[in-house]
Amino acid sequence: MLHKFLLLTLFALTTNINAQTVLINDVRIFNGVDAKLIKGNVLVKDGIIQKISTKTIAAPDGALVIAGENRVLSPGFIDLHAHLSMQYPISQERYNPLVKGAYAGEAARFYLDSGFTTLRGAGGTHPDFAKAIEAGTIYGPRLYASGAIVSQTSGHGDWRLPHELHPTLEGKSPYLHGGEGIIADGVDQTLMAVRENLKSGATQIKIMGGGGVMSTYDPIHTLQPSPSEIRAAVQAASDWGTYVLAHSYTSEAITRLVENGVKDIEHGLLIDDKTAKLVKKYNAVINTQLVIFSPGGETEGMSEVNKKKLIMVSKGLVNLIRLIKKYDILTGFSTDMIFGGYTDIGKEFTARAKYWTPAEVLKQATSNAARIIRMSKLNRHGHFGEVREGWVADLVLINGEPLVDISILEDKETAIALVMKKGVIVKNRL
Repeated sequence: MLHKFLLLTLFALTTNINAQTVLINDVRIFNGVDAKLIKGNVLVKDGIIQKISTKTIAAPDGALVIAGENRVLSPGFIDLHAHLSMQYPISQERYNPLVKGAYAGEAARFYLDSGFTTLRGAGGTHPDFAKAIEAGTIYGPRLYASGAIVSQTSGHGDWRLPHELHPTLEGKSPYLHGGEGIIADGVDQTLMAVRENLKSGATQIKIMGGGGVMSTYDPIHTLQPSPSEIRAAVQAASDWGTYVLAHSYTSEAITRLVENGVKDIEHGLLIDDKTAKLVKKYNAVINTQLVIFSPGGETEGMSEVNKKKLIMVSKGLVNLIRLIKKYDILTGFSTDMIFGGYTDIGKEFTARAKYWTPAEVLKQATSNAARIIRMSKLNRHGHFGEVREGWVADLVLINGEPLVDISILEDKETAIALVMKKGVIVKNRL
């Protein structure tokens, strides 16, 4: 595995040095927005899409010329709810962070080879992981990390076992599970937790805004945290020019969150019409996940309590999708795979195609998701998510017809012919 990693790293570095200019000819372009394909050619220089034309583009001296052979060219995919640091088997959740990091590295590799050029960490992954990817030390997608998940005591992010005392009461650090979560109660602790994440390099903040499926002790209906604590998190994030995303299911929780400044609701399955209208009024977004909330979506190691909670929230999936459409609420593409489930990320495309057209699903995974990423002013990577002149060259060359049968994206080996991240070819199966 190490030998394979070194070869891929060498390939990426070599490409970066010798292929600063790339011409991709004869492709059908999905631009990330429009539900149609346009035949054309694309010139990439210094990581930026320099020219898109339906006419022949003269290859600059020294350019690498790629024959697209009528394949579909799409913007790189984006997953808005990734947990790289939580991909270890559930039986190893108390293992050393070094082991968890190894699993995270494997997950990052799988994502990028599957055409995902950008991830938004939905809590748990330290921003240092994003910095290591950016430096080229780790092979993976661009990562917008949220840092430690902020949770109240007894909240969805309080992962202590019943016999484990509160860490701060013992004079210990409030961080849990190797820094994946942090317990914060009250305005002062919330401000400190958020600011600590931002200091570490977080680009947005994740809080737990209500009961959860995978936790044992907090019922789904619980409200977390208090309005003043939510406002504190929002204030600290806003002071840095970014936003808060919140885990929540119920209308009561979502109402409290958006009325106190949260801009991104994650999951949202038990929302009602009145609350959906409120979400639209406050110009917030909802990102939900279909594979994990569909029949057979049970995660490894789930207890009977967890399974009952999953059944409860999953009943609201179809209604949630109806309300997202009714009020035209912005939604992106997200998976929330944990404990090694990332190998099923491609199935999310297929699951969504039951409710949206393949073009709409691809738009969620590209331009929609990128719009949500840009809600943070801490984005230092430029504009991506569309095939547009002047934008970052995150591109995927696809075998087959994804606008007809998007399920082909379940198989990264046959569907993904080429992956380009910021102008560098990181995968080439042509």
